[in-house]
Amino acid sequence: MSNFEHLLILFSFNSITLISLILISINKKSPRVLLKFFFLPVLLTVFLGVSIQLQFEISDISLRQLFSNLIVIAWCLKSFQAYSSIKSLLLREFLESIRDLIHQKKFLTILITTIKISFIQIACFSSVLSLNYLSGYSSLNSLDILGISLCALGIAIEIICERKIKKTKQDENKLIRTGLWNYLRHPNLAGLLLFFFGLQLIALSGIGSQWSVMGFIMLLLIVLKKLIPLLERQLLAKYPEYQEYRNTTHVLPALLRR
Repeated sequence: MSNFEHLLILFSFNSITLISLILISINKKSPRVLLKFFFLPVLLTVFLGVSIQLQFEISDISLRQLFSNLIVIAWCLKSFQAYSSIKSLLLREFLESIRDLIHQKKFLTILITTIKISFIQIACFSSVLSLNYLSGYSSLNSLDILGISLCALGIAIEIICERKIKKTKQDENKLIRTGLWNYLRHPNLAGLLLFFFGLQLIALSGIGSQWSVMGFIMLLLIVLKKLIPLLERQLLAKYPEYQEYRNTTHVLPALLRR
């Protein structure tokens, strides 16, 4: 089985799973199922990738592959209880249009849009999916250890931010400006990018996995060009003092522009 065939099977499976998730949400007449389990297709696709590797004896499972898969599985499971506001923003246009598309019976449009979303999911997680084909030498190298450390740090930052956000939800009129928010406007997204950057570093040691860098670049563009501008507009509309806060903090670490 070639790498292309392997990825095509994973992409098809991810798309079918995502379509099933959307159909369940449509049947329940609520987007909650889709928002909560948005990364479930990715989780199942990771398991399928490993299963295909073992079934066809493509390669042995290496330590870097094992660590990267466990990290992604943990992250996906965590996502079921997190990122609700981020997922709502990213899928807002789709969720707003899907009711009209159903009423107009434009099911092909829904299918095409779903496949596009599935492609983005596969691209963003291409680092770990590429390792489930040929992961390279079994032993870990310094780049793997650095990548695993960055993934752990990214998840830790995300968890700290999620707990802070939950505590502040009781007072929706209060803008968070303490803790990590004293330095960055979106520390949770900084943790997210750090997590995926760590995964990408691990993938660089795989055989023929360098192409997955394009997936990380796509994720970076989505966060910087789509997600953050949406969040900034939303926060500016909600908090009058947000403009002053913007002038004193960076949107992400200082290596990125304000």
